[in-house]
Parts: sequence; structure tokens; C-alpha cells
Amino acid sequence: MSAPDAAALFDRHHLAVFRFLRRMTGDFSLAEDLTQEVFLRVVRGLDSYEERARETSWVFRIARNVLSDRLRSQTRAPIDAPVHEAVALARPAVQALATALDQALSRLPDEEREAFLMREIGGLGYREIAEACGATADAARMRIYRARLALRQALGPSRSVTIMTPREVSK
Repeated sequence: MSAPDAAALFDRHHLAVFRFLRRMTGDFSLAEDLTQEVFLRVVRGLDSYEERARETSWVFRIARNVLSDRLRSQTRAPIDAPVHEAVALARPAVQALATALDQALSRLPDEEREAFLMREIGGLGYREIAEACGATADAARMRIYRARLALRQALGPSRSVTIMTPREVSK
């Protein structure tokens, strides 16, 4: 890959990577810093990029590694920030739902939260999630299913997320 390809990678993936890191950390500024680090590593790693790896899963694997490195170097802070900064100014019911969702997400095991956010925020497919997480596609589906189930239980029936069985998830 050449330098223009690095710029194209950034253009295609920086927002999804930022959103993923923002939801994983709960910190806007930290997510910006980590996103910058991700794309520095992308540029450094272009020579070692293998065409057989999907571009999206390769970038998200780097994002996951950057996040892991940061979490190892500091204690994980609870997610306190709202789902979206705009929610802070929204109606109280929307704000309450956003807060409940943030709290429910923060209680998910890391593997389930990562897979769920890669799917819902990053728009990755199950194979891409599997490649990024070093798991099988079936494991990725199961993690997403469990995350959705836990979120549904945490949010209650009036605020539930759509729950699909692992078989339905794979369609």
C-alpha cells in the first residue's frame, strides 16, 4: 500500500474507530488520542499488511490492540459520559435511556462489549469482528447475542434492544 492508501484508510475508517473507542473508554478526549495512535500504527504497519486480511478487521484489530495497551497501562475508568454529547441537551427520557444504556454497556464483559460495538457502531460483519478479535465467526455471533440479551435485561422491556438468536444473528 502507498501513502494515498493510508489517507483512504483513514477516510474510510476513522469515524467508526473513534466511535468504537469512545464507547469502550467513555472518554471523548482519550478516544481522540487513541484514534490518532491507531492510525499512526496503521501507517507504520502498511508494509506488513497482508491482502488476505480484510481492511476493516485489520484496522479494528489495531484499534483493539491500542485500547488493550492503554488499559494495561492504567486502571479502567467507569463509563460516565452520555451515549452522545447531544443527549445531554435532549429530553429527560432520552437522557435517562442514554445513561441506562451507558451503564448497561459498562457492565458487559469486554469481549461482548467489543463485539457488540464493532457490529453496532463500527458496522463490521461477523467475519470481520472474528478476525479483529482473534475468534471464530460463531464466537462473534454468540458474543453479540449475549450482549444484546444482557442489554435487554438491564434496560427492561420498555427500553429493550432487539434480541435475535445466534441463528438469526448469522443471517
